[in-house]
Amino acid sequence: MYNIRQKIAKKLIEFIRKNTDKEEEELEKIQYGIEVILINTFKLAILFITAKILGIFNYTFFAFISFAALRTFASGVHAGSNIKCIITNYVVFFSIVYLSIYSPLNKVLLAVVFLISLILVMLYAPADTEDRPIVSKRLRKSLKIKSIACVIILASACFVINGEVYRSLIAFSVLEESILITPMIYYVFGKSYRNYENVKL
Repeated sequence: MYNIRQKIAKKLIEFIRKNTDKEEEELEKIQYGIEVILINTFKLAILFITAKILGIFNYTFFAFISFAALRTFASGVHAGSNIKCIITNYVVFFSIVYLSIYSPLNKVLLAVVFLISLILVMLYAPADTEDRPIVSKRLRKSLKIKSIACVIILASACFVINGEVYRSLIAFSVLEESILITPMIYYVFGKSYRNYENVKL
């Protein structure tokens, strides 16, 4: 997979090099971005193919959308390797799906889950990584506000849509992502927390 990803990225970069005036440094960043997109696409394909085989594709996709909506702003810990990331995806999304199917939340528990998630987001969002430290104080504040707004919007949607399974999918997805931004989870994964503090300007 690594060699295929590199070959595709290199071919795309060659095309960009021939048709633009971008500097080599810019091209390196673009190539890195392309490789990240390709590997993430591969990992998601594995997740969704497995979900299709298990007969839970729709639930898994819905959970992923709910999870990704908050993760876009709150960020959070990343696994140390592609294999670990694939395993983590299985654990996160399939646990969300099966909990929602077999232990759907009533409205009281939904409210409790969203309250816990909101508190965690207010305390810890956004949680950056070593590769992408969020140095700008202004950006961190903006992402925190957007993360809080996202939790509130998803909570509101939860009490509007029909179907206790889908309501639970949203709630568990938001809770999972909220947990993944906490210092405790960074410690479990062996990752450094508040990486922006280590950046020398």
